[in-house]
Amino acid sequence: MKKDIVYSIRMNLLVREALKRAAKKERRTVASLLDKIILDYLEEQRYLLPSETGSDRRNFNRSKITLPATTSVNSGATTDNFPCVVIDIAMGGVLISYPKGSPIRTIFMQELRNFILSFKLPQTGEALDFQCDARRMVEVDNEIQVGAILTEPDEEALKKLQTYLL
Repeated sequence: MKKDIVYSIRMNLLVREALKRAAKKERRTVASLLDKIILDYLEEQRYLLPSETGSDRRNFNRSKITLPATTSVNSGATTDNFPCVVIDIAMGGVLISYPKGSPIRTIFMQELRNFILSFKLPQTGEALDFQCDARRMVEVDNEIQVGAILTEPDEEALKKLQTYLL
């Protein structure tokens, strides 16, 4: 959505500091976070439609799921495996959840990285592996959520995922 007007607000110092912490945690600017908060509210209350705001910018529909998985992160000479749960998946990306105390937080706080996501399809038990590129990490309640895109996915694995998502 094009931003073509400037709006300024006065706020309490505590609120401003909380916004700065939240923006840092979500790896955003304060302006970007405020924009997201405002748009989310206006869409939720139906003052704006997602089609009006450009919120439907994803190429593929997302499916909310709960699917046990493992991520493998190459850390130099070693590969570390972390249990996780896929909570949202599409043909182009995933949202993965880790427990709050997971060491993945330390790894991704240093640098968002590439990793391999592995899971089994519930209906068939077939194992799928996808190379992913982490795009953002946020801490929500008692979990760490990592949003990632699928990079150079295997065509056969994509077909199996598409069949699962239908």
